[in-house]
Amino acid sequence: MKRFALMIAAMCILALSRAPLAAEPLKVVATFSVLGDMVATIAGDRVALTTIVGGDGDSELYQPTPADARALAEANLLVLNDINPDFEPWLDGLIRQSGFKGSKIVASRGARIITAAEEEGHDTGDAAPKSDQHAWHDLANGAIYARNIGEALAKADPSNADFYKTRSDAYIAEIKQLDAWAKAEIAEVPKGKRKVITSHDGFEYLGKAYGIKLIPARGWVNDKEASADDIARLVTQIRDDKVKAVFVENMNDPRVIERVAQEAGASIGGTLYSDALSKPGGEADTYLKMARHNISALKAGMLKN
Repeated sequence: MKRFALMIAAMCILALSRAPLAAEPLKVVATFSVLGDMVATIAGDRVALTTIVGGDGDSELYQPTPADARALAEANLLVLNDINPDFEPWLDGLIRQSGFKGSKIVASRGARIITAAEEEGHDTGDAAPKSDQHAWHDLANGAIYARNIGEALAKADPSNADFYKTRSDAYIAEIKQLDAWAKAEIAEVPKGKRKVITSHDGFEYLGKAYGIKLIPARGWVNDKEASADDIARLVTQIRDDKVKAVFVENMNDPRVIERVAQEAGASIGGTLYSDALSKPGGEADTYLKMARHNISALKAGMLKN
């Protein structure tokens, strides 16, 4: 009996040694914090996620690192925004450098995109037309981003497809509920008061979605400081329109907006989150928290106008 027991044990050990190893989690790279949070919310621990530009980071001015290239070289899936080449200007070079061989998903595919022709002050002349890259600030677009990411995860990792579908459906429902809440919140602000001064032109989607006039100090990209003429224009507009809702942004130097507010006799209404979430543990470290924070801050500021 002892010999028989030893034989059975040996056979079990041999069988276990031949059993296939557990599959490695899907390796996913997201270009910036909003997309990284969406992937994390849908995929949970089913993926190994790398977010290149993290919280409070400026994707437009980012300089990739060797660690970014290594992560992309090993990635199965790359999630990108890909609306305006100025938003992820380093990405094509990083893809070439890393030798990335995985799949790409454009999270913004199918979203309602605002072109330069639709936005005052963005005439490109003879240059190729561009589009506003900040589409996620319209929560209806955010739901489209989430759907695209969920579908891409399911395609890249079929064994977990049902898991991704369930999670993405629940997430989309949350986004739609938040969209309805945002519309109701802003509806409580009289239309004549719905005017806001911001650091750069990163909230046009939010403005169009919720009926707010956004007056930026800079254009779409944070690659240059506001000029003296820009500042003088804003000061005059604040005085003429009696705007008190002046906001800084989490990834910009606040001194320009602080100077504008001081010269115009306005006050800073708080911080808005535009091109990036806050760092982990901050007040806007998820997409849903960012949207809720921005709407709440805007409402409070505009009611002072």
